[in-house]
Amino acid sequence: MKRYFSVLLLLLTWLTSPAQSSFIVGDYNIRYNNPEDAKKGAAWADRLPHICDMVNYEGWDIFCAQEVLDDQLQDLLKGLDGYDHIGVGRIDGKKAGEYAPILYRKSRMRCISNGNFWLSETPDVVGSKGWDADQRRICTWGLFEDKSTKWQFWVFNLHLDHVGWVARRESAKLVLTRIEEMCDGKPYILTGDFNVDQDDEIYGILVESGKLVDTHDVAKHRMAKNGTINSFKTERYTKSRIDHIFVSPDFTTHGYGILTYHYWAPAKEGEKEYKPHVLSDHYPVEVRLELPRYRAPQDWAQYGNYEKKNSETKKPEVVFMGNSITSNWYRFHPEFFHENNYAGRGISGQVTAQMLARFRSDVIDLKPDKVVILAGTNDIAMNQGYVSIEHIFENIVSMAELAVHNDIEVVLCSVLPADRFSWSWEISSERAKASIKELNDLLRTYAKENDLEYADYYSAMADENLALKKEYQQDAVHPNKAGYLVMEEIIQAILKK
Repeated sequence: MKRYFSVLLLLLTWLTSPAQSSFIVGDYNIRYNNPEDAKKGAAWADRLPHICDMVNYEGWDIFCAQEVLDDQLQDLLKGLDGYDHIGVGRIDGKKAGEYAPILYRKSRMRCISNGNFWLSETPDVVGSKGWDADQRRICTWGLFEDKSTKWQFWVFNLHLDHVGWVARRESAKLVLTRIEEMCDGKPYILTGDFNVDQDDEIYGILVESGKLVDTHDVAKHRMAKNGTINSFKTERYTKSRIDHIFVSPDFTTHGYGILTYHYWAPAKEGEKEYKPHVLSDHYPVEVRLELPRYRAPQDWAQYGNYEKKNSETKKPEVVFMGNSITSNWYRFHPEFFHENNYAGRGISGQVTAQMLARFRSDVIDLKPDKVVILAGTNDIAMNQGYVSIEHIFENIVSMAELAVHNDIEVVLCSVLPADRFSWSWEISSERAKASIKELNDLLRTYAKENDLEYADYYSAMADENLALKKEYQQDAVHPNKAGYLVMEEIIQAILKK
């Protein structure tokens, strides 16, 4: 009996204890591949293997980099063990110009969604340059999930302009705004080469916002005997930290380090005398972060995400219920919602069961005339594990029935086309396309049999391979602004009848 009691006590302790998960984030300006650097003994080909050795050794789960040209990105992906990446070139939104990429260990992290915005007055315009900036500047963002614990967090990575003071100030404000708009109550990390140190006014804008904590200041253990800039000089000392890792206040920072790694090479070609070299003109920053695993299910349906906004919202004509496709819609084109008295209630990463749970607070209690339900993508992508198409369909039907019962007109939407989910690589293209078609067939039939409106985005946005048309996509799943304009035309034709 005593043995069974001990086992039970152990089980109860395990179930009630806040399981923890720690991971490592590295931020590093690797220095762009400048042929002139070879004259200083700092050629990219010489530095590359040592950078890869360092990252592999340190085991960064998230690696945020700056000044990365496309050839350097490919070199890093070849030299690093088991990493994937997100990010685009800042000039054309493809491969031209420097990236601010986020690389991640595939064995540990899953990227759920990702995108970019430019640090300018028109952040969603590809290649736009802002204010008094000398260069185009970009911010890369991603929503990640720890595969072992299933909790999620956001990462933002940028490189502020080195010349324009106004550009740096306004870019800092823009990033804070985007964090507030996008993060849906989830924890977040902001990394980058900010070109301002800890004594600068713009640094103050970030840390005094109440949204960000400098990991340097709150780390339980710190190894930072130098600043982060070295100008390729091994002997240079500075207190200035211009490369930073900020986090939301809910993170615990166990360790913070500025890594002053060197490698040794011949002083001159053919000579036996060796001298030290730094790996870049910056030193990397490394932090060890922890967040209790129980935070994710604490508000599983994320009731709190729109709680404040709901209390301030007067009766909307229409509520748009959905996931990141709906939340991004508001971000890309807020005027569409404001001018028509529409309310957006999308939450990134959500499955239909979560939407159903919050349907009363985020839809019914607002007493709209109509609700537009766009859901199912994340279920098919298995964001919360496997769920059958029938059960996805049943969750959507339950939302529709709740709305009808409360005298709210329903518009059911087709799931958008997608041939892959970057965050769920195990789901084949064939399976993704077949699942979307099956669910859409069920939704279309249900709408017809129950005299509900059906918004067929799929037919207008699918290409010949049943993928999202390239001209309409931000990535394989999420529309760009052109895609949302197509969706607006379709939905407005229904809503304005």
